Amino acid sequence: MRFSFGQFGKKMYFCKRIKKLYYYNKMRKILILTIMVVATLTVSAQSKWQYTFSLGGEYKSGNVNTFTFNNKGGVERNDSILALDANYAIVYGQKDHVEYDKSLTGNLTFDIWQYNRVSPFVSATYYNNKYKGFEYKLSFLAGAKYRLFYNQNYDYSISAAYVYEYVDYFTTNTTLMEPQVSRVSLRFKMRHKLNEGISLKHITFYMPSITNLGDYIVTSSTSLSSQLGKHLFLDLNFKYEYHSLVPDNVQKQDIITSVTLRMKF
Repeated sequence: MRFSFGQFGKKMYFCKRIKKLYYYNKMRKILILTIMVVATLTVSAQSKWQYTFSLGGEYKSGNVNTFTFNNKGGVERNDSILALDANYAIVYGQKDHVEYDKSLTGNLTFDIWQYNRVSPFVSATYYNNKYKGFEYKLSFLAGAKYRLFYNQNYDYSISAAYVYEYVDYFTTNTTLMEPQVSRVSLRFKMRHKLNEGISLKHITFYMPSITNLGDYIVTSSTSLSSQLGKHLFLDLNFKYEYHSLVPDNVQKQDIITSVTLRMKF
């Protein structure tokens, strides 16, 4: 029996087609399942959906030292069984037709039994900012939250989670930077309603690498929100970010002060 390279090529092409069809069907099933879950949650009698959209400006010092504009938006679903939070944030700065800042962030979080003392959660985040050295960064997180004390006016909690990061850098110090990192995430979060129209929020993350203790991230954000109308809010926010390991020509810390008008309905 003779065997030709043409026959071999046809068999390889056929195998690739079968493999491609298999993954296509698999992804289609996952997509259909996701749509069914979202549709079920939407029509759930207990569900409560909220939508937010905001525009504002922020002053930065660190990798960017100037004023930029921001746009944020998202959708939330909150009830005693499942909380869903999908949001995005866009930052852009340009002067005399020259771009000096641009970033995009997208996040999806599921929190199960969020009003219990202990509640598990999962989260996925996409981040892009070439001015901080990132072509893109994908983060996947799974952990649990523990509520310290809470009532209708305040909520204080801590959490611990495992984080897997995959990063594509614009420029990199190859002796220090790793494209794939596993981290531990420790978080403190508080929300305190000061009066009928003003609330204070704070969240701090400490995320060291599991394999390299010299590689860690610290972020801290404090915001004061004032209700101006039924659906309109004024938010003042101060944020601090520190990365112990950064790509070449990138600053380790950034300080951001922002003012935004937020619509919630």
